[in-house]
Amino acid sequence: MKETKKLKPMFGKKEKAKALWVQTAMERYERPLLQYAISLLRSLDRARDVVQETFLRLYKQDQVAIEGHLSKWLFTVCRNCALKSLKKEDRYIYIETQEFEQKRCEKMTPSAELEHKERIERVMELVQRLPKNQHEVVRLRFHGHHSYQEISEITGLGVGNVGFLLNAAMRSLRGMMERDDKEEKIIYLKKGAV
Repeated sequence: MKETKKLKPMFGKKEKAKALWVQTAMERYERPLLQYAISLLRSLDRARDVVQETFLRLYKQDQVAIEGHLSKWLFTVCRNCALKSLKKEDRYIYIETQEFEQKRCEKMTPSAELEHKERIERVMELVQRLPKNQHEVVRLRFHGHHSYQEISEITGLGVGNVGFLLNAAMRSLRGMMERDDKEEKIIYLKKGAV
């Protein structure tokens, strides 16, 4: 009888564990990374390519070296890939026009829900007016739920600069909203006076 050689499995235990780790990371971070990449690239297709590249790079990394700061690592790599993509195509960074996330509150009445949605849309329009560096840190802080330190490491800005940019962005947004509210009241007064 001929001796048959045992075929080596395509994936060993280490590869299976790594694939599971990357898949778990994808399940948790793919959507936030895609939204972040869209905000930088203003193109769904290009954003998908950047997120795919991010997870390919994750697979090539040592899991132990990344544990404990996976989110920060993913957002940093995603940002760098997006910026590299922009440089290749000589494009500018555009600001996302979509809401951070669409969440429905079951306890809200339909009119309150509509008012809430309109308010969020208005805030997103105002966020678009912010300088790109303020927009980016606002997005990372309030959408990505990153700490100042993580934002600093993702963007390469100092922690103090991140705090300053967030503070300036919040002041600007507050001022824009107050001006809009005043203008809206003036419009209502004019309609009522007619």
